[in-house]
Amino acid sequence: MDKGARFRALWRRPSWVRIPPPAFNMKKLKIYYSKQINLNGIKDALNENFGVKIEDAGYLYLPENAYNKIRGQYNAILLLSVLPSASLWIVDKDIYIRGMNFVFGVAFQQKAIVSSYRLTEKMVIKEAVHEVGHIFGLEHCRNECVMQFSNSLAEAIKKPSYLCSDCKKKITKDI
Repeated sequence: MDKGARFRALWRRPSWVRIPPPAFNMKKLKIYYSKQINLNGIKDALNENFGVKIEDAGYLYLPENAYNKIRGQYNAILLLSVLPSASLWIVDKDIYIRGMNFVFGVAFQQKAIVSSYRLTEKMVIKEAVHEVGHIFGLEHCRNECVMQFSNSLAEAIKKPSYLCSDCKKKITKDI
């Protein structure tokens, strides 16, 4: 068993992380960014996978209190705390959550953040779909699916950029 597979087998969602009820009535998602980016690919992918309209909410400053000088990274949970519901924030800085060296993204309480720090533009799109999947109530999936857990860049690259049929059904059956 490779190191990543062993980690996935042992990893359990921390008790303080609660998957919110699905936001199936969400018709519009606001996207913020910390650095100007091309939103076209993200808009297309989110619309294709979730049928959600995207609003360019503009630039959002990274709060200084979220920066951990010792780690040289931003605390993703603190960053999420400044977002309104039904929002995605693409940041160009390295982010982490407690217990992890870094994360590509995180979603909590119908808000999500994706870091472009370690990712190409194509990978940012894929991770945006993954994190918005969590906003819609999806958990990590074992199928050939964008909702697969990624413990490394190699695993993130390997997973597909779309929802599997099981995850699509979970979203569409309750819309």
